[in-house]
Amino acid sequence: MSVYTNALRFWNEFKQQQEILKKALIQQDYPTLETLIDELNEMVTRDTGGHLIVEYAYEAFELSFDTGPNKTSQYLASYFVSMAPDEVRSQWIINACLPPLSQKAVQTEVRIKENVYYLNDFTVFYQVDTKNQMFICHLYCPGYTLIDVEERKTEMSMYLIELAVGQTAYESYIADIDFLDQPDPAHAFCNLIELYDVIMDRVESEGWKAYRSPLDIYSVYQPNQDIVHDSLRKDMKLIFTTHPLLIEESLENQTDTVSDLQAKGGKYIYMYYVHPFEGKENALFRQNLAKRLSSEMQHLHIGQVIGGAIGKSYGYIDWIIYDESRFESAFQNIKKQFESQVKLYYQPF
Repeated sequence: MSVYTNALRFWNEFKQQQEILKKALIQQDYPTLETLIDELNEMVTRDTGGHLIVEYAYEAFELSFDTGPNKTSQYLASYFVSMAPDEVRSQWIINACLPPLSQKAVQTEVRIKENVYYLNDFTVFYQVDTKNQMFICHLYCPGYTLIDVEERKTEMSMYLIELAVGQTAYESYIADIDFLDQPDPAHAFCNLIELYDVIMDRVESEGWKAYRSPLDIYSVYQPNQDIVHDSLRKDMKLIFTTHPLLIEESLENQTDTVSDLQAKGGKYIYMYYVHPFEGKENALFRQNLAKRLSSEMQHLHIGQVIGGAIGKSYGYIDWIIYDESRFESAFQNIKKQFESQVKLYYQPF
């Protein structure tokens, strides 16, 4: 079992079911839809940790992987999308994460006591942190005064804003979310279903960094240690990653994230090498090497670079591996290809 074989199996099953699925979507045959989606969702949840959403709107079929903020699930869903066969791509819009204002979002009902609310019943009062290019949001609904537990209102607000703006904008531009029991006229506001457009208008007008995926978002760390060791993975002076939890757990010798991926057929590893240069040249060398290696591994559907580090003695390139059996062969070929420049090695996290 590997992520690669899991993806092949899923798409083979989807191809066999897609005509029935499309017909059920058009005819709004909900019993058939429920049966088919439950079967497909069982595979998606087991193999990626996410959920599958299928929709039919404006005469277009759309398929989305809903991963939430879990980075392992996001990488696995992104890989599944990259493996989608042409006969599916030609008939479906495929999203690797929750898109903004999906049909699921538009149709979501929030029941508070005897009242039912939809997204357009909610108002967002917001502030803009221009320095950090983020929004601070407070969600208001008339029904919030009927809820006694504040944590529930905060969680509900986070969930609804995520549904409205989609996973990428949610992670890229939302700094903080809370609730309001009463409107706050001191701050700018918009209807919840308008929030995504408000955010993206600000991104465009002020030239904020644009993200295509939550996996494009990098976090940078400087390990807090008085003495930088010479030993492997203990000499890191600067770490950059798209998977902060993996790095945090590895620094604390925890393995939950590593075990989660292994259970789904993948592996987290890091390649390393002794610095070939002195000073700043090492950073540029690592960046160019990572791009070339990732391009080759992704072309073979084997793995993907998720970050790396600059150490006192070593350079590091962090990976998610989707097919361990084929990775070893590919790594040996890559190692030979680059041996005139650098000697590459790898270790699991």
